[in-house]
Amino acid sequence: MEQLIEWINRQALSTKLKWTYLVTSGGVMILSTLFLIGIQLYFFTAALIRQTQSQATMVGENLTAAMAFADADAAGDILSALRLAPDVQSAVAYDVKGHAFVSFKRDQNNPAAALAAAAPAAARDPHAGDMVMDYRGIKVTRRIQVGNRVLGTLVVQSSVKSVYRQLALYLVLALPVMLALLSLSYFALSRLQRFFTAPILALSAVSEQISRQGDYSLRAQVSPAADVGLLARTFNGMLDRIQNRERELEAEINERKRIEIKLDRLAHFDPVTQLNNRHFFNERLEAVIARARKFDERTILMFIDLDNFKTVNDTLGHDIGDELLRLVSRRLAETLRFGDVLSRIGGDEFGIILENVSQGGVASMIAEKCLAKLADPIHIHGHDIHIGASIGISVYPDDATDMHALLKYADTAMYYAKNGGKNAWRMFTPSMRDDAHKRFKLDNNLRRALERNEFVLHYQPQVDLKSGDIVGVEALIRWVHPQLGMVSPSDFIPIAEDTGVIVPIGEWVLREACRDLKRWHEQGFPLHMAVNLSGRQLKESGLVAAVLATLREVGVEPRWLELELTESMLMDASTDILDRLHALTDAGIQLAIDDFGTGYSSMSYLKTFPVRALKVDRSFVRGLPQNPEDAAITRAIIAMARSLRMEIVAEGIETQEQSDFLRANGCDKSQGYLYGRPCPAAQIGQMLAQARTRACIVD
Repeated sequence: MEQLIEWINRQALSTKLKWTYLVTSGGVMILSTLFLIGIQLYFFTAALIRQTQSQATMVGENLTAAMAFADADAAGDILSALRLAPDVQSAVAYDVKGHAFVSFKRDQNNPAAALAAAAPAAARDPHAGDMVMDYRGIKVTRRIQVGNRVLGTLVVQSSVKSVYRQLALYLVLALPVMLALLSLSYFALSRLQRFFTAPILALSAVSEQISRQGDYSLRAQVSPAADVGLLARTFNGMLDRIQNRERELEAEINERKRIEIKLDRLAHFDPVTQLNNRHFFNERLEAVIARARKFDERTILMFIDLDNFKTVNDTLGHDIGDELLRLVSRRLAETLRFGDVLSRIGGDEFGIILENVSQGGVASMIAEKCLAKLADPIHIHGHDIHIGASIGISVYPDDATDMHALLKYADTAMYYAKNGGKNAWRMFTPSMRDDAHKRFKLDNNLRRALERNEFVLHYQPQVDLKSGDIVGVEALIRWVHPQLGMVSPSDFIPIAEDTGVIVPIGEWVLREACRDLKRWHEQGFPLHMAVNLSGRQLKESGLVAAVLATLREVGVEPRWLELELTESMLMDASTDILDRLHALTDAGIQLAIDDFGTGYSSMSYLKTFPVRALKVDRSFVRGLPQNPEDAAITRAIIAMARSLRMEIVAEGIETQEQSDFLRANGCDKSQGYLYGRPCPAAQIGQMLAQARTRACIVD
């Protein structure tokens, strides 16, 4: 059954309609024929029954005289007349005792004989019916009587074969008629079906054509028929929506392709300089290294970092900064060979890939050309901008065979070039790798040093040159590592600056220094506390709030705190940094320039920033008083500070002659080994107590 249903489902609509009609009409015809046959059977049987009953009645009446006189021969002749009735198969006349008086049998083998054999019982039963019928024949019983006197019983048996023959003849005639009608109906249906299914087939053809060609502009013809027309209109409406959606999708796909092209360009090109960016640079470098490995070639990688670009950007604005980057990229491109790759890989960083380099001097030659090109001032909107560069160089396969290592080594060499004085180039060397590993190790340990309480503060006293009293101290951080021992600040402070760890370290230094200062104040020693401020801290927007919060937490007045800055920090200072410095001084905190004379400060910077004191660098003090140049520079610095009404503090005092020279030339305070090396807070307390004791003895 399931296979039949599956087969029907696979058929076309027209085939299903034909089969539905044929099954329906054929079923109706069969049922109608069966109904008619049933009616004919009823009429034929009824006629046979009436005929048999009539014959039984007539023969029974004729047998009355013969039965009354017991004339068997006469009775036999009367029964023999039934031979003229073809349906009568047998007849038996019984006397009142139920004995067969006379009988007639057409065929001894006819089944009616069995039926007649049972007749005597019926004859003895006065209540027996006068007619019995089954599929074999009809038996009619009649009483033979004269008046009220019963002489016997007549049983007549008729065959129903004539009925079957008539039904068979009727069926033979009906079947051709039924088949003819079915054929005629099928032919008519086939004709009519085309009319009914033509709109649906047309709709199907349009659907198939659309599916094959993908042309959603095709439309189905709308039929005047209500249902099929509604289907066609709905189908066309669906096509309209699909076509509109296809247009929208096509427009969206085109827009996405345009965006993808744009994103791909953004992913591989720098929008400011129109150079390739870091993403493209790394992809190209990987391909170049693969080629160099295959063909045994040498590849040179160069990292270029512009010196003091941030100062230009913050001072003159980002528009000029962007124009500067564009002009720098053009100058760098002029130094390269055909096929070399130049990319902007960071804010003010450029990368160069030199492929298939046969001579070792090519890298140094191009580096020198880059520095020479950038040495000339760049004119932008009326400004003459001097820009330098720090260049780091690594070589494949001399330095590394891995792309990431090559990048790291070029960056390390650039770091050395920048720390070595800027506007220079450096080739990577194995010693740099060792230093980088050391730096990496220090970096990892430095990040956990605060948690492990490995930092301590030492203080170096500052002496008033006129009175000789200790009037302040400078807080100096020391790192005591359990395995590395005492780590020099010159080793870990630059790392802390680069990684940003200097910010929490600086907060810790300020808090601990203020706590020690608070204790000294409570002991009656009115000291000033000098704390170094890093450039990274100065860039933090929450610096002022953090410093003032620490002072309030510890309970130290702002006037006792002095924050020391470097000249390079002032050179790189933006408007926001200047606002922070003014906010600090407005709160009462003092500002000083540390290592004055070694940087780029000028009178204009000293007038712009709210600085109260200058600290003369030890490099000028070291040659005093013998070196005339150091003496002249020191006198000039002191005179300049006096003219700006600033306090002068000299660093690195080691001899009494140096102290006397500075005091004679108007220096206010000094610090150095002559007065004491940096030491823990407890020793400073002892020094202060001893000084107080000496003062009491003198008094």
